Amino acid sequence: MEIDCQSKPFIGVRFVLFGFDPINERQVRSKLIDGGGVDVGLYTQSCTHVIVDKIVFDDSVCVAARTDGKTLVTSLWVDHSLDIGMPVDAASIMYRPLKDLNGIHGANSLVMCLTGYQRQDREDIMTLVRLMGSQFSKPLVANKVTHLICYKFEGEKYELAKKIKSIKLVNHRWLEDCLRVWELLPEVNYDKSGYELETMEAEAKDSEEEIEVASLKQFGGRDVNKSPHNLNVGIINAHESPKSTLEGQGLLVGSTIPEASSGIDNATDMLSTPSRENP
Repeated sequence: MEIDCQSKPFIGVRFVLFGFDPINERQVRSKLIDGGGVDVGLYTQSCTHVIVDKIVFDDSVCVAARTDGKTLVTSLWVDHSLDIGMPVDAASIMYRPLKDLNGIHGANSLVMCLTGYQRQDREDIMTLVRLMGSQFSKPLVANKVTHLICYKFEGEKYELAKKIKSIKLVNHRWLEDCLRVWELLPEVNYDKSGYELETMEAEAKDSEEEIEVASLKQFGGRDVNKSPHNLNVGIINAHESPKSTLEGQGLLVGSTIPEASSGIDNATDMLSTPSRENP
């Protein structure tokens, strides 16, 4: 796979792979190297990214990576970074290893449909649904769909769902939060549309910026809330761990997994700003 030399999203990424079958391992490694990444070959302090497949969140590999301050993601992070030509947010819930290969308890009986979201947002929502272990339905089938994920409370799908009491109306944050806590949360707390959430967040951001500007004026232009040297205070440095947890175990890269490991699959936080869609 060839990547434009001007688009190297993995420059600075020193990675190690765990849990992949041989075919997928070769494919993911090739994408990373072609994109400027370096396969370090072993889990050591020089490793910056631990990329896993079919390994659970609480597996010893993942626990060690989090403890050592490594960036821990699934191969989905690699694919999405290649798609846009730059690293996507590794902290997104979409790229976190799952806690159970079978999905969230009870989620396999749910069927999700969406309205109002477009393009990448639609793809992201469908990915979140899959990670939960639920099914996705493009049409709103009255006797099948259990949840309608709404960007706006309008349109044919919304009007139909409103008449069917068994269909829950939620926004995309419900999916994200369910994945974060790994349980099905009460839908009543997610009764605002994606558009309403977007508006509220924009207003809150404007308010924070107004306060920051007033603070800067008060203190002669210096931001008293920031380090004068732009230091990342409080952020874990992936290279400061005195002794890597996995390094001490002598674990190899690739499909080599600790014997105590259990299996699991791939795993956004924030969806990109949705655009309108005619339902």
